[in-house]
Amino acid sequence: MRSPIQWSESLKAQTHKALESHGLDMPGPAFESMSFKNADGGYGLMPIDDLLAGRFVIHRRGSDGTESFETPEAVIEAGWVLD
Repeated sequence: MRSPIQWSESLKAQTHKALESHGLDMPGPAFESMSFKNADGGYGLMPIDDLLAGRFVIHRRGSDGTESFETPEAVIEAGWVLD
């Protein structure tokens, strides 16, 4: 089932650009982690250390769950964008 939340193409492009540059081309400063939101209503954090190492791992807020992705495209396809 598709989520009722649909992210704009510009937000998805901004997210892709930030992930592809491993955080070096972000719209704002990030210190320890980048904040993400998901189309399912969830939120998560991606540690900057992981991103700089080319690992796309999001830790869901409010749970011990993590989601790992191979590419920036996979992050966005899973419903995640910059918050």
